Parts: sequence; C-alpha cells; structure tokens
Amino acid sequence: MPEFVYVASDKAGKKVEGKMEASNEGEVRMALRGQGLRPNKIAKASLTQINVGTAIKGLAGGSDTVNVERLMNFIRQLQTMITSGVPLIQAIELFHEQETDPTLRRILGACKERINGGSFLWECFAMYPNTFERVFVALVRAGESSGTLDIMLKRVGKYLENSYRLKKLIKSSMTYPISVTVIAVGVITLMLTVVIPKFESMIMSSGGEMPAPTKFVLWLSHSLMDNFVTVLGILGLGFYMLRSYLRTNEGRIVMQNMALGLPLSGPLIVKSGVARFTRTLATLLASGVPIVDSLEICKAAATHVAYEDAITEMKKDVELGASFTAAMSKFPKLFPRMCIQMSSVGENTGNLDKMLEKIAEFYEEEVENAIQGMLKLIEPVMLVVMGGIVGGLMISMYLPIFQMAGSAGGGGE
Repeated sequence: MPEFVYVASDKAGKKVEGKMEASNEGEVRMALRGQGLRPNKIAKASLTQINVGTAIKGLAGGSDTVNVERLMNFIRQLQTMITSGVPLIQAIELFHEQETDPTLRRILGACKERINGGSFLWECFAMYPNTFERVFVALVRAGESSGTLDIMLKRVGKYLENSYRLKKLIKSSMTYPISVTVIAVGVITLMLTVVIPKFESMIMSSGGEMPAPTKFVLWLSHSLMDNFVTVLGILGLGFYMLRSYLRTNEGRIVMQNMALGLPLSGPLIVKSGVARFTRTLATLLASGVPIVDSLEICKAAATHVAYEDAITEMKKDVELGASFTAAMSKFPKLFPRMCIQMSSVGENTGNLDKMLEKIAEFYEEEVENAIQGMLKLIEPVMLVVMGGIVGGLMISMYLPIFQMAGSAGGGGE
C-alpha cells in the first residue's frame, strides 16, 4: 500500500503534517476529514526523500505563474460552462485538452487528477499560490461550500479584471517617464562621446582661452570616453545592487515608505491602496467570507507594507470586538475621511460590502484621474529638463565660437 505525506489544518487553524498509508489520495482525504482535519496538500511519499514540504512543492510547481489575461479568459469560460450545467470535472478535462498555455495546461492536468481523487476545486487552486492568489481561492471555496460556484466564478472574474486594470494603470504611469529618461541618457551620452569631440578639434585649433562651461563639458567628455567601460561597469553594478536590495524585505519597506512620503507618489499610493483594499474586502464579504478571515486575505493581497501593517492591526481590533470602522479610523493617513465615513454608514446599515464596492469604484476612478494628471505634469517637466541639458551642452561648445566672433569684430573696428 503506498504511503502519502500530507499537510492539513485543525479546527483552530493549526498546521498539521504527517504520513499515512492508503490505497489512493481520496482515502487519505476522507481519513483526515474523519479526524476533524482539513486537508490542504497531499502527495505520494515517493515523490521525495527529504520531507513533506519538498514533496508538496515539487507537486505544486511552486514557481508556476500564468499570464493574468489568460487566467481571466479561463475563469470566464469556466464560469460559462458551470452556469450552463456542465459538470466541473468535464469542464476541467475539456480545458486541459484545449489549453495552449503550457503552465496552465500542466496545472489543469494536476487539478483534473485531484478532483477525480476527491479534492475540491479550491484545494487544487490552493496548490498554486503564484497563479491563484488567496482571494481567488477563498471565493472559489465559498462557492463550492454554498453551491454557488458559478456566481463566485463571476465575482472572481470581475475582481481579476478590476485588479488587473488598476495595476495596468499604475504601470502605465511609469512608462513615459522611464522612456524619456532612457532616451535622454542615450542622447547625452552620444553627444559627449561623438558630437562634442568633433567640436573640440575645431575649438582647439583656434587657440585662445576657453570659457569655464566649455572646459567643464570637455572634461566630462574626456572622462566618459577614457573610462567608458569603468563607468558602465559601476552603473551596472550599482543598478544590480539597488535592485537586489529592493527585493529584500528591508529594501521593500524603505522604498515603499519613502514613496509614500513623496508629494507626487504619496497620494497615488493611498488612492490605489484604498481601491485595492476595499475592492478585495467587498468581494470577500459579498461572498460570505467572515470579516476576520477577509481581513487576513486582504493583508496578503496588499501591495504596500503600510497597508499590510494597518490591516494586521485592524484584524486584531476586530477580533477583540471593535467595529470595522473604528479599527480603520486609527489609520487616517492611509484611509481618507470619506472612506471611513462611507464605511461607517455601510456598517451601521448592514450593507458594508455594497458600500465598500462604491468606495472602490470611486477611488479606482480617482487613481485614473491622478495618473492622467501626473502624466500631464511630468511630460513638460521632463521635456524642459532634457532640453535644458542638451541645450546647455550645445551652448557651452558654441561659447568659444561666439568669443572668437566677438574678438574678430572688435579687432576690425
């Protein structure tokens, strides 16, 4: 009889790991449920000689990710088929056969086997956290528990679409400044290494004392040309070290707190943070997920460390009996007054999920307006800065020519 390793949770949510002999995975699952445990991950012990975690990681494909647009398309199609009355296992089998994305096809193949073995769909999705985030899994679980999977899949699709649109807006706000900066650096480098050396030979042949700006530009040109490889290496190393640091938890915290304090990016971070939090919480509450569990999932879905910390404290307060609005009002810098007041009205009238959805819609529109306004402000500033640098370089090289022309004119008189 084969041996299986498993990871489960007890009624208190405590993690339980162990091994069990059974004919198949379905028997293990039934045995665990009989013990009052909720199975999370199950794998054959032969998959690994190390430990349970390694077996599960190998089975789940921990680094698997699927394109968001492809995932949204899959959810829409799955929701349509479930609504039409197609059994879940048949729908998964059909998608597995027709899927062209290799990662999603592999995931669907594993899901098909697990559903045949007695697993729930949400348990299959939970095996791939890089593809199906916790909000996603929680909604599917609520749908399977209440027999409204089609409705929950529709909410999942809407949630993914709104989240993707918000992320796309924020990313688009960075595209123009980065593009202009790269072009500006390229143009300045080209001028210092190609254009200015040609001017230098003409200026040097004329003799005379060069103005200070011209001397500085020529020194800059010589320094760059003589040490081009060194400068390029230093810049590359600096970029690599900065990127590596920002990928650490400490670097992420420092960078995000710095961005939150800046006058241009700070308001945008707050608006996008509120929009994402309220959208996620509204979707979860509307699906019947308890508010404490919803806040825990919102924390995992947050993209800024300040909101992660705030939601953690809010969850503690709610667990101790505080109202949701009272817990939120402790963080006025992260949740604007209007957000708190609207949440209070929704909580007092028993329509918190609907009110949070209205807040999300408002702040998503505010993010879009803020990005458009920021781009309108950045565009002329970037053009002026770039034009000023290029113009300054050219003027500094023409100054000796102007001096020579002035001297020649004075000598003629």
